[in-house]
Amino acid sequence: MAQGKATVVEYMGERLTLAQLSERCGVSAATLRSRIAVYGQTIEQAVATPIRRKSTYGGRPPANVPRPVPKLKRHPSGRAYSRWRMMGKINERYFGKHGGAEANTAYRKFSQDWIEGKYDQMAGSGMKAGGGLSVAILAERWMEHVRGYYTKDGLPTTEVKTCLAAARLVNEELGMTLAADFTPAALRECRTKLVGYGHSRTTVNSYVNRVVRMFAWGAGQSLVPAAVHSALKLVESLKPGRSPAPDRPKKQPATNQQIEATIPFLAPADPVRNTKLTAMVKLQRLTGMRPGEVCALELGDLDRSADVWRYEVGKANKNRHRGKRQAYYFGPKAVEILRPFLEGDPSGPIFDEGPNNYSHAVLRASVRAGVTRWSPHQLRHALATEVAEQFRSLGHAAAAIGDSEAVASAVYVHVDPRERMKIEIARKMG
Repeated sequence: MAQGKATVVEYMGERLTLAQLSERCGVSAATLRSRIAVYGQTIEQAVATPIRRKSTYGGRPPANVPRPVPKLKRHPSGRAYSRWRMMGKINERYFGKHGGAEANTAYRKFSQDWIEGKYDQMAGSGMKAGGGLSVAILAERWMEHVRGYYTKDGLPTTEVKTCLAAARLVNEELGMTLAADFTPAALRECRTKLVGYGHSRTTVNSYVNRVVRMFAWGAGQSLVPAAVHSALKLVESLKPGRSPAPDRPKKQPATNQQIEATIPFLAPADPVRNTKLTAMVKLQRLTGMRPGEVCALELGDLDRSADVWRYEVGKANKNRHRGKRQAYYFGPKAVEILRPFLEGDPSGPIFDEGPNNYSHAVLRASVRAGVTRWSPHQLRHALATEVAEQFRSLGHAAAAIGDSEAVASAVYVHVDPRERMKIEIARKMG
C-alpha cells in the first residue's frame, strides 16, 4: 500500500499516510511502520496498542533541562562523595572526610559549578564554553592509554594503580580546568594537597612526575599545547630536608639474626611448606633474586651443564620490556639448597608459591618471631650490601643482583664500599 515514497494505509474508511495517522493517534510513524511491517499487526491493532514504558523513572534526562545536583553521600571508607551518570559513564567526586568542614566546603563549590553548568559543558567532547579539553577528560583518555600500555603477559602492572592515583588527584582538585590552562601553580596546588595527606617526599614526587607525564602524553597526542608540558617540567622536585613532606627511613637489609629467628615460624603447621619457604629464603639470600623471580623459577630456566648453575629469568624479568636480559648464578651452596626440589623433573614453577603468598608468609613469620618486620625483598638488599663491603666495589654489588651501579648505590647498598679503605688509611696515617 505504498504511494510514492509515503506509506498510505486505510483507517476507518480513510486513506492516510503514516505521518497523518501518527498525528491522529499519538503513536510515532516509525512505531506504526514497525508494528505493521515487522510484527504483522493490523492497522487497528497498531493504533490501539498503547506504548509500553519500560520505567517511569530513569532513562535519559530531558534535553535542555537543568539536572539536580548529585547528592552528598558517605563512602564506606568514611569519605564524602557524589556519584552521577553522564554520557553513559559513572562519575565520582570525592570531597574529604564525611561531615568535616573541608568536605562541606568542597561540596558547596562542586554544587555551584554544577548549577553554573560547568559539568554539562564538559560532557561528550570534554569541551568547556571557552573551548579546549578539560583536565578530567585528558586524565580519562590518558588512563585508557595506561591500561593498554602497562601490561605484562596480558596482566596490568603495578604502574597502572600508581598512575590512577595521580590521575584521581588532579581530577578531584582541578578536573574542570581546561588542560591548556593547567599551570605550574596548579601543579604545585595538587602537590600541596598530597603533602597535606601525609605522603612521604618520594611518593609526592612520584605522583607529580606522573601528572607531568600525563600532559606529555597529551601533548604528543595533540590534545594539549606542548608549551603546557614544557612549563610543568620546570616545577622543581621536593628536596630532602627542604620540604614539609617527611622522608621515610630507607629500607634496611634483612640481618642474619632476623632470618634465622624467622625461619622456624614459616608455616609452622605445615612442615612441607615450611621446608619449601625456608629453601626460598636461603636461596634468595645467596643469589639476591627478587621475590617474583625466585617464585617463577622453573626447571627449564636452569642451565646445569657446569658446576655453577645459571638461571635465565623468563616472564618474571622486570626489565624485559626494555630488552634487557636477567640471569643469576648458583654456586655450590645454592645448588645444594635447590637440588632436592628438582627430583622427578617438576613442571611449572619449582616452588609453586605466588609472590604475594610468599611475602605475606615471611612478614607474618617475622612478627611471630618477635623480630623487626622484614620482607623477602630485603634479602636482595642484604646480598648487595655484603658484596659491596667484601669486594669494595659497587660494580660487584650491581653484578650480583643484576642491576645498574646507580640503582645499586641508591637503593640496595647500605655501606660505602670505600669505608674499609678509609679505616685502613686512618689506621696507618691518622
